[in-house]
Amino acid sequence: MKHVAPLRYDVIFKKAFCDPEIFTAFVRDTVGIEIEIDKVETEKSFMPTVGRIASRFDLFAEDFKNRVIVDIQHVRFPDHYDAFLHYHCAAILDQVTKAENYRPKLAVYSIVVLTSGDRHQVDMATIDFDPKTRDGKSLGEIPHKVVYLCPKYANAETPPALREWMRAIDDT
Repeated sequence: MKHVAPLRYDVIFKKAFCDPEIFTAFVRDTVGIEIEIDKVETEKSFMPTVGRIASRFDLFAEDFKNRVIVDIQHVRFPDHYDAFLHYHCAAILDQVTKAENYRPKLAVYSIVVLTSGDRHQVDMATIDFDPKTRDGKSLGEIPHKVVYLCPKYANAETPPALREWMRAIDDT
């Protein structure tokens, strides 16, 4: 058996996923969008800060249509859903600089990888910002999404391409 460094730890995860080809494939299989990037930034933060907390993103990439953030969280915190929602909103708010137009230029997709599991014990949970009608039909106005992945809970119902990523993260 070949021994590899565990992807569930942030340093190794960042090293592996900062490769643009790996990053774009992971984004495609997770949120279903194609991105074109030349680089992936690590430890990205906004200066000046957005709000009172200096958000720091593990992996960050932008193309002309999308701003994609990937964060990995190994330690379970009671507020990790709120913390990453805050980071996601900061990435949206950072783009809006004038009251004349509140629409950010780039769609923001945040992928949060919870490597040590979660109390809900689900493989994937999503926050979709698009307004919905009473019957659940999306209006197609706001593309921003946050996806929480828990590799420990990948199962037969997890989409196959995503399940492979999650198993690779958990198995290492």
